[in-house]
Amino acid sequence: MDLTLTAEQRAMRSTLRELVRDLWPHDRLLAAADAPALDDGSWAALARLGLFGLTVPEGDGGMGLGFADAAVLFEELGRGLVPGPLVPTALAASVVPEAVTGKAVVAMLDVRDRIPVAEHVGSATHLVAVNDDGLFRSLAGEYTHRPVARPLDPLTPLSLVTLPHGLGERIGSAADAARWRAEGTVLTAALQVGVAQGALDLAVRYAGERSQFGRVIGSFQAVKHLLAESLVKLDLARAATLVAALAADDPDAEDADEAASAAKVLADKAATEGGRTCVQVHGGMGFTWEVPAHLYLKRAWLLATCFGDADEHAARLGAMLGRASESTS
Repeated sequence: MDLTLTAEQRAMRSTLRELVRDLWPHDRLLAAADAPALDDGSWAALARLGLFGLTVPEGDGGMGLGFADAAVLFEELGRGLVPGPLVPTALAASVVPEAVTGKAVVAMLDVRDRIPVAEHVGSATHLVAVNDDGLFRSLAGEYTHRPVARPLDPLTPLSLVTLPHGLGERIGSAADAARWRAEGTVLTAALQVGVAQGALDLAVRYAGERSQFGRVIGSFQAVKHLLAESLVKLDLARAATLVAALAADDPDAEDADEAASAAKVLADKAATEGGRTCVQVHGGMGFTWEVPAHLYLKRAWLLATCFGDADEHAARLGAMLGRASESTS
């Protein structure tokens, strides 16, 4: 399987990288952490680039691309720590047409979660509830929400959601809900790969600038090993995520769920451990608010809880391997 990016994918990635760099430089991210409301202008700019309609057919106003293309671009969003309900809005674009143009901001509530919490609900125009038997849509005003005082990621406001009138209007079947969760897993893994890359970029830059004992700390063997280990985990997670995205594009793929779970496990590991490495390489500075290292780690922690945590996906992989072993014995 060839995972080399095409010229078109590299061009799209470059365009998005420039936009994200302009919209969300580190100083703006740090400032936004104190007031994490969704920025309408930035959201509209992402929509104009076609981000939310990447996999929507051209006839329906989208770009008609595949999940492999989406994974490449969502990695860039993770790398830039772009805030907002990116995955739910992209997933909902086929059933909430206004999402493609950025006029709709879609939050998501997974009914399986023990605590009914959703991100960016205060800025959302729609809420999609995902249950085992289908997808359900509610408009703003049809549900109530109470903000969480101290969210895990300061750039991602969370709210406890109450649906007093039921789950809402049915917009999808059980198969649609399963597909939503599988595709959301792949896109979230792509975001995590980007978070891991952003954390590594920041750590490498600092290691090449900070001097101790007359030498840049990047020349110390211990620091080299930390960065090299982060790179190995990142490359493995990126490959697994691209494989999962290609499987999601293939209607005949029999291992798409397995690939998605493997990607999520590896991407969560790369992002969370890469975030910790970034903080560690910065030393005492890494624990200060002014250095954005903590933002990568906190985003990684948050995304690790979305669309199933590592334990859940590892259990799924174990069950799949068990069934495969039984079928061949």
